[in-house]
Amino acid sequence: MMAIFIKYFIKYEAQFTRAGFSTIAQTFNTKVNAVHAQWMMDKQPRIVYLASLNQAAKQAVSVNRAGWIDVQQQQLPCEAIWLLVMEVPMNVMQYSVSAIEVHKIQKSNQSQQSSVENSQCRYVLRDGSYFQYNRANGKVSKVIELN
Repeated sequence: MMAIFIKYFIKYEAQFTRAGFSTIAQTFNTKVNAVHAQWMMDKQPRIVYLASLNQAAKQAVSVNRAGWIDVQQQQLPCEAIWLLVMEVPMNVMQYSVSAIEVHKIQKSNQSQQSSVENSQCRYVLRDGSYFQYNRANGKVSKVIELN
């Protein structure tokens, strides 16, 4: 009986991981949109305070001028954003998630744009699956699989 369980677990482990990571991407998206909605209701402050059902204290979440979750720190901003949104360390079902800051190069005369406007956070699993968070417009992509 145990051998059958192990066989199926090994066979479907990648699918379990992808399903869990897709759920995390959806949760990430939900929190980003909830913070943005609260930002609009609170007259666009630089820090949004979120109430939680399980805690008396409110969570302070920093946002950019457009009201999307963002941080001012220069080192590891995408990891800091992950911690603000997910409130847990960067691990998923015993697999680590890497945070990569991706800068898009734009071919236009607007070279004076800030790098944050062209910056996205990519959250990647070991197998290459990832989703992205655009800090300028709050869009969270679906999970993209490389294989």
